[in-house]
Amino acid sequence: MQFDYSAKWLWESNMMLMLVGLVLIYLTFTVMEYSKKRRLMKQKISFKLDQVKKNLAKLEEELDNNENSVVAKRKQIVRFPIEELLKKLQAGELNCIEVLKAYQAKALDVTKELNCVTEFITEAEEWAKELDANSAATGKRKPLHGLPFSVKDNVSIVGYDCTAGISKFINQSAIEDAALVSAIRSLGAIPFCRTNVPQTLLSFGCSNPIWGSTKNPWCKDRTPGGSSGGEATLVAAGGSLLGIGSDIGGSIRIPAAFCGVFSIKPTSFRLSYKGFRKSAVGCIGIPSVPGILARDSKTVILLCKLLLDDGYIQRYFDPDLLPIPWNEQMFSVSSKLRIGYYEECDYFPCTPGVRRAIRMAKEKLEALGHELIPFLPPRVDYVISSVISMFYADQGRYVLEALSVDDIDPLLALQIKIALKLPHPVKQMIRPLLSLIAPRLEPCFMAAAGHQYRHSYQLWQGVLKQSEYKANFLSDWRNLNLDVCIGPCFACPAPLAKDTGRLSPAFAYACLYNFLDLPAGIVPVTKETEQDQTMLLNGGYDFRDLVCKLVKKTTKGAIGLPIPVQVIGLPYQEEVVLRAMNILESAVQN
Repeated sequence: MQFDYSAKWLWESNMMLMLVGLVLIYLTFTVMEYSKKRRLMKQKISFKLDQVKKNLAKLEEELDNNENSVVAKRKQIVRFPIEELLKKLQAGELNCIEVLKAYQAKALDVTKELNCVTEFITEAEEWAKELDANSAATGKRKPLHGLPFSVKDNVSIVGYDCTAGISKFINQSAIEDAALVSAIRSLGAIPFCRTNVPQTLLSFGCSNPIWGSTKNPWCKDRTPGGSSGGEATLVAAGGSLLGIGSDIGGSIRIPAAFCGVFSIKPTSFRLSYKGFRKSAVGCIGIPSVPGILARDSKTVILLCKLLLDDGYIQRYFDPDLLPIPWNEQMFSVSSKLRIGYYEECDYFPCTPGVRRAIRMAKEKLEALGHELIPFLPPRVDYVISSVISMFYADQGRYVLEALSVDDIDPLLALQIKIALKLPHPVKQMIRPLLSLIAPRLEPCFMAAAGHQYRHSYQLWQGVLKQSEYKANFLSDWRNLNLDVCIGPCFACPAPLAKDTGRLSPAFAYACLYNFLDLPAGIVPVTKETEQDQTMLLNGGYDFRDLVCKLVKKTTKGAIGLPIPVQVIGLPYQEEVVLRAMNILESAVQN
């Protein structure tokens, strides 16, 4: 029988055309679906911003008062330290509504210049009036009666979105307040505004495609830090006395460092994280914790005392917290401290100004009779690699899905578009080049690329090694009988905003204490000087590594920027950390 080859060819050709057609239909459908999602995303953002602008215009109209006496009184109110402000509120010399309006007006002025506030909480005025009415009727006032406070964008307030700078989370309003917010409100304080964050919260910059970029109050070209950058900016610029943020890799301490304010990151489960949107949902090994930012250590101490009192007010709202009340004896003891110190670690060098800040703190503390002992954290390169690997142990799937239709913020381009999206073989090809030209960046890049934990067994082994590292670290600490330790928080003062996305090795100093889950606070001690700059540019910071070269370049011109010291303590000994912070603050001021 003779086979009809022309018929076979025709059949195969038709099948090929059908397959090509199906592929084209699929691609067309996919592109159309993606375009639709992008269009809806932009509409969501536009609608959200229009809504916020209307609320802002309404608030401005309500606050509009050009009477000299009102303006002068508002300026006076926002200058009061917390003790004086609370004293006047308790005595009835000031009422809650006028204090609230003073801080609303100040925050409005600040955000117009620095873009740090995302939304003002419209119910705040109603809450202030209720407090005034109750105090007038009963004569009773709670400890924080009428004190306005601000919260980071990822902290739940009923009726408001926790966007994390991602469009997906617009129109997903919280149905209850975060437990920490409820606890602070139960003390009489009033949440009055929400502040900006970087997209995904996994950055020490502070910009996103929804709310835009927040500027550093000391220099507008520089980053205020992240992810609690809006909070630190508002507090530093005088728009808030007290701010609530969160910390998974330095997210409270780095902004505090860059903006020159005080902060505390507690041990996990000492303050409640219930009701905070997480940056790395389900992340194992690196706990997300809340934290406090303020203009001075006294404010941080006051709030910690009230939240951790014997009644333990937080546990009413979050029973999962550890029942460890405030230890006044640990805080008030007058004995001298044994303090470990280090100017830099063996992984990433600090600029001359940062090293000088540590020496300055050491000398001030020694002059008060405290004993300072050298203490160098080991293997920090291992720590930063492990931290980033744990963030992205899901190969970045959570982040990539959340950002599937969003514009990627430029500060995240290296992290998202290259480290997460490139095929694994391509990343392996890049690795030798990075090892040659930027050896300190290479472990960060490969960790973000999902190189370390590709299977659950590897992750479990990583957590086991983490436990061993922590045990050895604490053993070294106890062998020296240290009370606290001081060191840098970041390798340089606030970098230029455009450079932030390429400086990931420099945050090793902060993420170390997330990895160890130790309490850590920030105390501003000095500012970058001309002498620091001279040393930086004339041999005091010469390294071949590309990231170090960028640190040198971005620190050029940083005269006047704040430089802090990080104070670290043992697990669940926040009282000792706060005591040391208070001592150091007084020593620097004197």
